[in-house]
Amino acid sequence: MTMPGPSPLARRVAIVVPVRQDAAAARRCVASVLASRNQTAFALTVVAFGDVERELVAVCGDLLRDERCGMLRVPREFDYAQSVDRALARHADSDAVLLQPDAQVHGDWLDRLSRHAEALDTGFVGTFTNVAGIATYPRAGERNALPDGCTAADLDALFAVANAGRSADVQGAFGPCLLVTRACRAAIGTLRSIPGIDGHGCELDWTLRATASGFRARIAGDVFVANDGEGSFGGRAQGCDANAPDATLANLHGAAADGLRSQVERQVRPLARRLDIARLARSARPVIVFVAHAWGGGIRRHMQELAALIGERAEVLYLQPAHGDVVELSWPRAGESFAAWFRLPDDLPLLARTLRAMGTARLHYHHVHGLPPAILDLPRESAIAYDCTLHDYFAICPQYHLVDEHGRYCGEPDAAGCARCLARRVPQWPLDIGAWRDAFGDFLRHAERVIAPSNDVVARMARYFPGLAIDVWPHAEREAARAERLLRVVTLGNLAPEKGLRVVESCAADARARALPLTFRVLGATSEPVKQMPDAPLSVLGSYDEAALPQLLASERPDVLLFPAQVPETYAYTLSVALATPLPIVASAIGAFPERLAGRPRVRLLPFDAPAAHWNEALLALAGEARAAGNPVPARTSVPARAES
Repeated sequence: MTMPGPSPLARRVAIVVPVRQDAAAARRCVASVLASRNQTAFALTVVAFGDVERELVAVCGDLLRDERCGMLRVPREFDYAQSVDRALARHADSDAVLLQPDAQVHGDWLDRLSRHAEALDTGFVGTFTNVAGIATYPRAGERNALPDGCTAADLDALFAVANAGRSADVQGAFGPCLLVTRACRAAIGTLRSIPGIDGHGCELDWTLRATASGFRARIAGDVFVANDGEGSFGGRAQGCDANAPDATLANLHGAAADGLRSQVERQVRPLARRLDIARLARSARPVIVFVAHAWGGGIRRHMQELAALIGERAEVLYLQPAHGDVVELSWPRAGESFAAWFRLPDDLPLLARTLRAMGTARLHYHHVHGLPPAILDLPRESAIAYDCTLHDYFAICPQYHLVDEHGRYCGEPDAAGCARCLARRVPQWPLDIGAWRDAFGDFLRHAERVIAPSNDVVARMARYFPGLAIDVWPHAEREAARAERLLRVVTLGNLAPEKGLRVVESCAADARARALPLTFRVLGATSEPVKQMPDAPLSVLGSYDEAALPQLLASERPDVLLFPAQVPETYAYTLSVALATPLPIVASAIGAFPERLAGRPRVRLLPFDAPAAHWNEALLALAGEARAAGNPVPARTSVPARAES
């Protein structure tokens, strides 16, 4: 049995703020500590590395005159462990908090933090933060901006209420705020200097040593400490990626350091999810839950466009199948990570309570594929109003699309015909056609709104559910962006490095990097694989019958032809095909090209080793001139009988 220690209110806590740079950030940190409302007594020590002392005095002088504050100067060459050790030596009989100078605290943060240290076996207590900590929020292991509409004080207050008194045990911790108990310090010592490791890496080593010695490290679920960035250690915040810890830490702690981030995420996830629910419940925007399958396609596009349309007026969550009878509830808004899983029908009451707790105003059913039958009972269990959009015919056809086994329209046979279909193609729920339609008929009649995108859907549904009111709403769509006219650059013949394969590849990469209106097409095969659409503005036709090349070229309707040979060509039959057209030509100034192109209008010759940017500039200029002149591309070309590279 764990015995409680002294009340945190009876303790005096040493707060250590080590400052290497950015005195302005340190001022904000110190000011937040002094302005916070705590009954726990504290002594604040600002540790100044070398010549930062003068700047600190200039910027924070009024704060440092507070009787609770003091300053300790350490040599610039001191590392993080040495400086903290020097400061903690002043407070051997106190619990201590290491607070990074780019952190800010709020409210009664120290009282809450200290309560988690009451048990005698506690060694360390960390907190949630947004950046550079073992428990980051909203997304684990990432640099997080504060959520829209939330200040750091708002988040801390929500953490305090949603997770009051709750914590999660972890094997190791680091972050902008870390409490260490005096009992732990007495037993295992202070931070240690390890070559190549500084900052958060030292903290992680410290906490791993403590848990290996039997002390508990935990994350306070009710404290959030905002962090402006990772400047605490002058850009040297090593050891922060606990998924792939520094080799030195891995050697020192073995398996305890492996996968630490994922271990911590599993432990603290429930605390973060409680905060997500509290934020949703507090939001002025109502919550709407879209129920659908987990596929992409038109339904997902409609959901995304609808969510974007109402995004300023509502929070949209998705409820979709995960695996078997498990469903996933998630928050798809950018920057969020909320996800919770429920097994239906067993967890149906829990799912209903969760939806009510987050203030769900409406369910919107888009599809049921992959979902267990209990999904139809959710509106009744939760007492939440619902709508249903008919993207296909799932309510009357277990195959969804009125399709037979050959992929054609089934003609909507009678019940016996549907039964024969279902005998060959088993539906996702074990219902005959009558029971299927009865279940969905009842479901649709109790919906507040049934929506269809066309009158044809209404007419077909009326055959099975007469009298059912259906609103016809064409899908909301974003206005299609006008596609920019791209210049089509075509090369003729099979392409190998000596024929300019590397040039074409580099030109496509440069066009993508600089967002140039160029797209490249190889009329032929390539000797090596190359990046193609969508990874590069480049596509390859492949092998062809050489007699078909003139017709292929006419069908491509290029703006300019490219011959980027890297060796001196002796003739080039494919150039003969090009010369039979009025198309502009960009070619290497090597071999037979200058001779054969002499006197031809709209030609650019470049050094064979010109950089990609120069090739692209020539292509843009020449194609632009031809387009401005209004020269049409011929529908057919006449060329010599033989046309090959």
